[in-house]
Amino acid sequence: MPLLLGTETEYGITAPGRPDLDAHALSALVVEACGVPATPVVEDSRHRMLGNGARFYVDHGHPEYCTPETTSPTDLLAHELAGDRIVAEAAAAVSQALGAPVRVFKNNTDGKGQSYGYHENYLLHRATPWEAIEAALPTVLVTRVVLAGAGRVGLGPASTHPGYQLSQRADFFARVSGLDTTQNRGIVNTRDEPHALPRDWRRLHVIAGDATRSPFATWLKVGVLGLCLGALEAGLLPTVALADPVDALRTVSRDLTLAAPLTLTEGTTATAIGVQERLRDAATTFAEREPFPEAFELLTGWTQALDDLRTDPQRTADRLDWAAKLALLNGYRTRDDLGWEHPKLAQVDLAWAELGERSLVTRLQTAGRLAPGPHAATIERALTTPPADTRAHTRGTWVAEHAEHVIAVGWDSLLVRGSAKALHTLRMPDPFRHTAVETEAGVSADRLIRGHDRREP
Repeated sequence: MPLLLGTETEYGITAPGRPDLDAHALSALVVEACGVPATPVVEDSRHRMLGNGARFYVDHGHPEYCTPETTSPTDLLAHELAGDRIVAEAAAAVSQALGAPVRVFKNNTDGKGQSYGYHENYLLHRATPWEAIEAALPTVLVTRVVLAGAGRVGLGPASTHPGYQLSQRADFFARVSGLDTTQNRGIVNTRDEPHALPRDWRRLHVIAGDATRSPFATWLKVGVLGLCLGALEAGLLPTVALADPVDALRTVSRDLTLAAPLTLTEGTTATAIGVQERLRDAATTFAEREPFPEAFELLTGWTQALDDLRTDPQRTADRLDWAAKLALLNGYRTRDDLGWEHPKLAQVDLAWAELGERSLVTRLQTAGRLAPGPHAATIERALTTPPADTRAHTRGTWVAEHAEHVIAVGWDSLLVRGSAKALHTLRMPDPFRHTAVETEAGVSADRLIRGHDRREP
């Protein structure tokens, strides 16, 4: 199974010292302040393609960063962390210009009833029946929360009940499947917008995951789902169906013991860990039969996390967001004798999500209490360099090296102007082509156009 994946992150944003600027205005300023090579801001559009192949824009009052297409969980992680840094540095630049701090958060709810998205995208073969995907995915996503939950103080959409839960998003899903991403959300999103040849490919748009700050959790989260999808396409994923996925999602999110029984359609019960172990076994069989990027590293990390969760969930506090955050919060609760309703705990929750120097995540990593992410040089490279093995390479090269020739950029095409002023549409329907291997480095725009035209039928 060829792997192609990417993520989209909507960041929370606020500037308490500038009440005259709403979230949309602040987001626009942050996108404008992008400090890496990017297409220019045109009129009222705050939609920019970047030299690393990513997309940075304003969506529903949030700055949103979409990674370029990547072919492994490790590459995806580097580009997602590069996006965090691009957003944080842009916010810092706006803070300096305004003379008031602009704060950005990588989380999924404001704790007052609003939720914003973190979306994952996986390319699947069109031949895989949608019915099989829709049947299998709820169980995978619901039980993946034990690995991928970001942790949250408060129960209910508006945090009206005190407590702690594993997932930031669990309270905001109302049905099993559906198209909407802003209200009446479905655990399985039915959007079919492949940005590739539709006869060959489907883009699975996953909206039920949390935005995680732990690099390990992000890597494992996308890798586990990728392996499960590979096993599904190979006909190896076991048939494990939850009787009520929406209720099960809330149950898993609120169960800090990870021992709650989930009712299956066959009338039996299983815990989230038990289901994950069955999925892991199927993924192992798949990986032994077919190549998959980083498969055995992922299986090792997956197995160790499940074993630790089964023994004592706090053994994963060095890797998984919800467990690390819970350990931190319990420290405050014990020291200061705080109940879950105390506002200080909500403040700690928010500080966990904040990007930049104020982030608790950075401090925990520095102290050795949370597993570090990729080497700094890897993230530095991802700020300005697109993946070499997808069409993002061509997109990023045009933006970084020939911006004056670029008229418009999309995921699967570019509209460019040659030196003779003629317009050319460069189509890239195959996301695995137009890579660094196929593209000459350091050549003129006209030569890039001629090279593209020679390769395309």
